Amino acid sequence: MRIHVGTENPLKTDAVAAAFRAAFPDSRIEVSSIRVHSGVPPQPFGEEVTDGAIARAKGARGDADFGVGIEAGLVRLPRLDDYLNLQVCAIIDRDGRMTVGTGPGFVLPPSLISALQAGSTLNREMSRISGIPEIKAKSGAIGYLSAGVIDRFEITYTAVLMALIPRIRPELYR
Repeated sequence: MRIHVGTENPLKTDAVAAAFRAAFPDSRIEVSSIRVHSGVPPQPFGEEVTDGAIARAKGARGDADFGVGIEAGLVRLPRLDDYLNLQVCAIIDRDGRMTVGTGPGFVLPPSLISALQAGSTLNREMSRISGIPEIKAKSGAIGYLSAGVIDRFEITYTAVLMALIPRIRPELYR
């Protein structure tokens, strides 16, 4: 099974490989990172998060069996005042069928939301606060904010697994 991931972030590529291996343990899995443009701002909000994941999956697929796009951003749920930082994963196969999943969402501190709305990125702000350069390729904001209880690999892995569910039990999704 050949999988192209629309990212240059090795953490995302590793999470995709781990999720596909868990979902399809008897398959030979080859995962490659492909540089693509998401078509969304560096710090996506709302629908841009889903749009970015889909654009990354479509742009990455090429001649692979699957194209995978993962986009993290801020999403407001109905009836909530806070934004949730959420990862959306889109997976597109050779037939053009798309499945989508999300990882766990979490609330960011209000000061971070203000900085992001002013044009900064979560990676820039969390790297500044934590002192960890390029934190997005390491434990991520969630790793720092949770004091290591959960990290970005885990929430990315979960988002990919959620997008794979219809592919694990395809007979139920026809």
